[in-house]
Amino acid sequence: MPVIPQSIEHPFGITVFGSAVMRVEPDIASLRFSVSRLAQQPKEAFDEVRKGAQSVQAFLAQTASVNDVGTSRVTLAQTSQFSNGESRFIGYTATVAFEILLRDLDRREELLSGVIDAGANQLGAFNLQTSQLKAHRAEVRRRAVQAAQEKAQNYCAAASVTLGLVIHIEDVSPDMLSVNLGHGGSRETPVDDEATPSAIDPESIAVSAAVMMAFEFGH
Repeated sequence: MPVIPQSIEHPFGITVFGSAVMRVEPDIASLRFSVSRLAQQPKEAFDEVRKGAQSVQAFLAQTASVNDVGTSRVTLAQTSQFSNGESRFIGYTATVAFEILLRDLDRREELLSGVIDAGANQLGAFNLQTSQLKAHRAEVRRRAVQAAQEKAQNYCAAASVTLGLVIHIEDVSPDMLSVNLGHGGSRETPVDDEATPSAIDPESIAVSAAVMMAFEFGH
């Protein structure tokens, strides 16, 4: 379990930590890819990469009807190849990067295949997002507060005291809900709001919230 620091220096009454996680279905995806061309001379590399980029742009606009497209300026870099322990210059690589915003997730395969056929030769990140993130965050924060209140009430019942008014609420980074397992692995720690255990959709988006709350004892 992660160590939650005591951020309230002079606690009064009862202090509790509450957390919540909800998983939501993505409805937007961003796809990044690039067109790059290697040539012996910079001008040749620029010419070839522009041809490839124009082909990709034509596919996106005319065939795929994708309008939300971001395109970088052409970049140029020297390219070397290691052979027999030595670096040997082999030419210049010109690159144009693209990012498209996809609202119909069922078209992923079509677009990936299409941009590659049109001339893209480097695939980047494919990020799933939700257009309702603000609303989901508001909901999960309410659930974290509710979880903290229920925990405080449980402690007070066990100690035969009553729970009083809230005197402090402090937002806590939800990153603390993840435990690093080493070797690149991580898992979510159990959270305080109740949920029926079920298999997790690998493409679902986790929206988390955590809060530290302090209450007076009732009179």
